[in-house]
Amino acid sequence: MRRTYLKTALAAMLLGSAAAGAWADGAWPAKPIRFAIPQAAGSANDVLARTLAEQLSRELKQAVVVENKPGANGSLAASFLLSQPADGYTLFMAGVSNLSWNPYLYSNLSYDPARDFDGVAVFADTPFVSIVSPRLGVKNFAQFKELVQKHPGKYTYASAGIGNSTHLATELIKKQVGLQMEHAPFNGAGSTTSVIAGDTPFMTTPPGAISEMIKSGKLVAVAVTGDKRLKALPDVPTYKELGYDVVVPGWYSIVAKKGTDPQIVKRLNQAINQALQTPAVQDRMQAQSLDAVRSQPSDVKAFMERDAKGWGALINELGIKQ
Repeated sequence: MRRTYLKTALAAMLLGSAAAGAWADGAWPAKPIRFAIPQAAGSANDVLARTLAEQLSRELKQAVVVENKPGANGSLAASFLLSQPADGYTLFMAGVSNLSWNPYLYSNLSYDPARDFDGVAVFADTPFVSIVSPRLGVKNFAQFKELVQKHPGKYTYASAGIGNSTHLATELIKKQVGLQMEHAPFNGAGSTTSVIAGDTPFMTTPPGAISEMIKSGKLVAVAVTGDKRLKALPDVPTYKELGYDVVVPGWYSIVAKKGTDPQIVKRLNQAINQALQTPAVQDRMQAQSLDAVRSQPSDVKAFMERDAKGWGALINELGIKQ
């Protein structure tokens, strides 16, 4: 066992020395960078990741290749990162649920965000929009609230899965507003289809993939989280305007494996901040109602700890740990 430990430690030292040497020689990055994302190809997050990767390729003068690792609420993508050397050539696009909430949701989580990752950058944030089915016959949140409170427990709300941000966001709304609704978790796009059909007439979700459905009348938007109205939905009030304290984090970050050379992390952070200023990335974010976030590597830890503390208590209260 002692020999095995020494071999492992020596291998780690050699890998670290190699990465540091590559940086000192000015050779980093000397090969393509892999960008693991926990969503499937073709999803809104996949399109965002590919737009960002293209710009990073130009900034770093090296290919940045998106690799889709969907499944287990980000655990597969995280495990893929941890199976690679800590040399900056593999990155993980992690959201708030992957870094702040999963430790409260899973008893046997395959990774520990604080122990296993080095923050590189927080690069985007999204508000959420609450939608109802047109078949419900309500036009605004006040009408929806009146209907649900008149028939407590009758109506259901959809989410993209237990512990997903779309689940926790509505649970916060229920708590703040005083609503009784049953949860109907779905896997993937089935949640939106269910709301359109009126089977589960309410949902709170990021607006990127549904803005056109709202504009076409397939869905009715009744409120948005965040401090300001969405440019894409200027007539939809915020929860704050309606008198409710409903703030839902929807940030995206990039992390590297713990032990990555700080100079490599700094270079990646600079490249990401520069990419955020390009028209291609700005146009993509605007199309998905995302706010660009310029950050330092330390901001990832700060965001992670902030939303673990507040939302971990809600997760514990709901008793949904698996």
